Amino acid sequence: MKTIKPFEELTFHDDFMFGIVMQDKETCRQALECLLGMQIDKIDYTMPQKAIDPLYAAHGIRLDVYVKDANTIYDVEMQNRDTGDIGKRSRYYQSMMDADLMLKGQQYKTLRKTIIIFICRFDPFKKGIPCYNITRMCRNDLELDIADDAELKVFNCTAYEKVKDASLRAFLKFIQTDTAETDITRRICKMVETQKKKEGMSQFYLSWNLHENDVKEEGREEGREEGREEGREETQLETARNLLAMKVLSHEQIAQAVGIPIEKVRELVAEL
Repeated sequence: MKTIKPFEELTFHDDFMFGIVMQDKETCRQALECLLGMQIDKIDYTMPQKAIDPLYAAHGIRLDVYVKDANTIYDVEMQNRDTGDIGKRSRYYQSMMDADLMLKGQQYKTLRKTIIIFICRFDPFKKGIPCYNITRMCRNDLELDIADDAELKVFNCTAYEKVKDASLRAFLKFIQTDTAETDITRRICKMVETQKKKEGMSQFYLSWNLHENDVKEEGREEGREEGREEGREETQLETARNLLAMKVLSHEQIAQAVGIPIEKVRELVAEL
């Protein structure tokens, strides 16, 4: 089990706080506009730690921040550690997102545009480029647009000084150094400090970490005994009951934090 970072020391680039802050639609919109260099009129939907579970025994994924606007789906991933697998991870994320979007009987042309964004506090490809803009292309004709409407943007925050755009440079510097110099980064800092002062948020963070560790343990171990599985489920339910009693989080947040269906949370509400 990994060491849990103290709640009081969390910053925006930590997974938990990143997901909490980016739930705010206006903050999310401004951050995306800064990263993409384009205007976004309205964010319709933002969800931290969105789970996409395939059928059968295939590997599921959990997206850091899943965002929808009128025309595009965004997946924003914060990466603090270089695991050397962003290329293949992004490939799998794209396939899972498309499968999640594609309803049975739909035509392929109905798939919405997707932009997967990795914000890295390291240089994943060791080329010193601040933003790696990646799309599928034809090697025989580089001007050919295959029109798959899928983009991958990988930001290397260590190279923030090379960025010409002032707002993007300041945003990447903020991720890398925690130095807030613009309205959006100061806004984010203030939101982080506000979250730290909220009653019950540290308990929420602890529950979230316990669930994350459970998920990772399941990925490493096969064939868990039935008794251990039942014990884990009871722990999840007890954690959910405690969070409900605190009356700080929404039912959806509790479901996400503990890793149980929203229907189960509603059943627990009825029992209380």
